[in-house]
Amino acid sequence: MNTAKKRIMFFLPLLNGGGAERVVLTLLKHLDKSRFEPILVLLKNEGRYTGMVPQNIEVIDLQASQARNAVFKIIKIIRTQKPDIVFTTLAYLNLIIAMLRPLFPKKTLFIARESNTVSIRNKREKYPRLFDWLYRHVYQNFDLIVTQAEFMKKDLITNYGIAPEKMAVIYNPVDTRTVTQLSTQVSADLPKNVCNLLAVGKLGYQKGFDLLLEAMCELDTRYYLTILGEGSDHEALPKQITANNLQNRVTLAGFAQNPYAFMKAADLLVLSSRFEGLPNVVLEANTCGTPVVAFDAAGGTGEIIHNGKNGFLVTPFDTRAFAQTIQKACDYPFDHEAIKKETDQNFGIEKVIKTYENLFTSGTL
Repeated sequence: MNTAKKRIMFFLPLLNGGGAERVVLTLLKHLDKSRFEPILVLLKNEGRYTGMVPQNIEVIDLQASQARNAVFKIIKIIRTQKPDIVFTTLAYLNLIIAMLRPLFPKKTLFIARESNTVSIRNKREKYPRLFDWLYRHVYQNFDLIVTQAEFMKKDLITNYGIAPEKMAVIYNPVDTRTVTQLSTQVSADLPKNVCNLLAVGKLGYQKGFDLLLEAMCELDTRYYLTILGEGSDHEALPKQITANNLQNRVTLAGFAQNPYAFMKAADLLVLSSRFEGLPNVVLEANTCGTPVVAFDAAGGTGEIIHNGKNGFLVTPFDTRAFAQTIQKACDYPFDHEAIKKETDQNFGIEKVIKTYENLFTSGTL
C-alpha cells in the first residue's frame, strides 16, 4: 500500500487580502497533513495576509513583480519540486500556467480554480477578445477546473467550450469557528440608534459601490452605511458621497484586518456587485448571523441567499428596489441562530475540505 503523501503546489500572486487568497489559506490550514504535503508558491511574498500562512507550510517566493515575468521560475520550480498536483487560482496566473502545461509530465495533475464569472470579467480587460480566445483554446490544457458556483460552471461550458467532465463545482469554505472567534475579539464602533449597513470589498467597478451610494440616496437618516475596503475608486466614491450630501450617513473605513467584528455588529451586509464568483463576504456575514441584501447579479450569489431565510435578493442594478429591500430587511424577523447553523452545515470547513481532499486524491469528485 502506497502511503506517500501527495505533494500539492498552490500558486498565488500575492497575499493581498482577496477572497481567493483566503480560500487557499483555509486549504493550507485544514488539509489533512498525514495525507497531503501542501507547498505555497507566491510570485511575491508580500501582502496583508503573509502572517496568516500556517507555520508548518513551506513558502517559496519567486520574487517576481508580475506573472509574465515569472515564467521561467515557474517552469523551474515545478520541474525541481515535482509536485503531484499543481493548484492555481486567479485569472492571469491561471492562463500562464495553462500555456505552460504541455511542458510538464502528464502524471502531474493541474487544477485551476476560477474565481469569477469569466465572460463578464473578460469584458473589462484591456484586450477582451484576446482573453476570450485564450480561455477557449488554452484553458483546456488544465486537467480539471474548479468553479465556486454552478453559474460559473455553465458560463465556462457555454461561452468557452470547456468540457463538462473537466469541471467541478466546490463552494468556498468558511472557517466558521475562526470567524466566530474573531467577531468577538474586538467591538466595532458603529453608530447607535440606526440601521447599520455594512459593505466589504475592493473599491472598484465590480463591487458596484457607486450603485450602493445611489441606493443610499433613497434612504433617510435612519440608515447608516460603513464600507470596508480599498481600491481604484478611492477618489471617485468620496466625490459621489459629497455630491449627494451623504457625508453624515456614509463612512469609508478602509481595509480592516478583522472585518468580522463589523459583520457581527451590523444589522445587514449589503452586496451591490455587478457580477461575482461566490462572494465570501456573504458566507462570513451569515456565519456571524447577519443577513444580506444583494443584487441577484451574474455569479453564485443567488446560490447562497434564500429570500426571507438569510437575506433578500434584488433585481440587478435597480437601486430603488435595493433601498426598499433594505428597509424591509431591517425590520424583518430573521432567525440569526438558524442563519449561523445553516451556513456551517452547507459551507463549513469539514464539508468543503473533505470535498477538496477527495478531489486531490482521485482527480474527480
